[in-house]
Amino acid sequence: MSDYATHPHYIPIIKWQAYEQRALEKVDAVLLPRVKPCIEVRTSKQHLNLTKNLKTVWPHEVYVDYANPSGDLTVPRQAELMAFLQTAIAAQLPVSPVIGPTFLATLGQPFLQATASLPSIAIRVRLGSLAITPQILQLVTGSFTTLQAAGRKAELFVDLGVSPKTWTAAEVTVFGQSMRALCGIGFATVHLISGAFPASLASVKTGSGKFDRKDWGFWKDVTASVPDVKIGYGDYGTLSPEWTEKALELRSNSLAIRYTRDDNWLILRAPGKTAPDSVALSQILVNTYADFKGKGYSFGDDLLEQRADPNVPQKLKKCGHYHITEGWSHHVAYVLKEQYL
Repeated sequence: MSDYATHPHYIPIIKWQAYEQRALEKVDAVLLPRVKPCIEVRTSKQHLNLTKNLKTVWPHEVYVDYANPSGDLTVPRQAELMAFLQTAIAAQLPVSPVIGPTFLATLGQPFLQATASLPSIAIRVRLGSLAITPQILQLVTGSFTTLQAAGRKAELFVDLGVSPKTWTAAEVTVFGQSMRALCGIGFATVHLISGAFPASLASVKTGSGKFDRKDWGFWKDVTASVPDVKIGYGDYGTLSPEWTEKALELRSNSLAIRYTRDDNWLILRAPGKTAPDSVALSQILVNTYADFKGKGYSFGDDLLEQRADPNVPQKLKKCGHYHITEGWSHHVAYVLKEQYL
């Protein structure tokens, strides 16, 4: 088994949906030292929800990013970010704001002054390819210099968005050396983040399917290419990097179980989205797949086992959107218990 115990904490990218919040609330206390989620606050409604509920849902160290999915931090969102930071500081929440390098200069001294008591500031570089150009290196270096001069602990996210579907050994070597150069700038931690979960499950009709976890596979290969550099791991879990709030309006007429395994996600899909459909899928996973980890492994696994148990009354079985909760809950547990340790 690979040993990543000395690598930085795991970063799951969270969209702050209600059922993702439930998964965060139920992360096993034993795992807390190794996980620091990044919450994407993409709407004003989420801003209000985060301001109200973060202390209850996740009173631990956390990253918060107010940019939209493309990384743009609009003027209204800048104002909401600054308002949230004031609330977080007053509540003594260990929040680390995440910001794109071009917006660090835009926010300027007011932002640097507001973050004086916070754990760190993370710079998030969103790449459209595996190319880390001299311009990107210069931009990131400038951000680090600004944060260092202000006395702030600086961290770096290298976010690929959608994970590469294929890659060659030569590409890994070149990209690994680029990551080495970024790590050499001086950031306290550097994470490589991407997501491989598909934007649509339409290819899986009623029945089962699987999707490769290219995010984990690519990270492992890059890390192995520069073993002396401690690159942190982050992913988008059981939601696609391309997911947006519009997906809620285009919700399918069938439900699915997403179950993380070593190098793929198992997908079980029902013909409908009723409670009996949910129970039937859970019984298939629990009773016929040796991959099922069982009760006590995670809150998600507990939900699955309870739902599959014929002795538990139907009214006590959590269905519907709880499949989002169970997918995320099991995913975080699997990454930290089986892989990133």
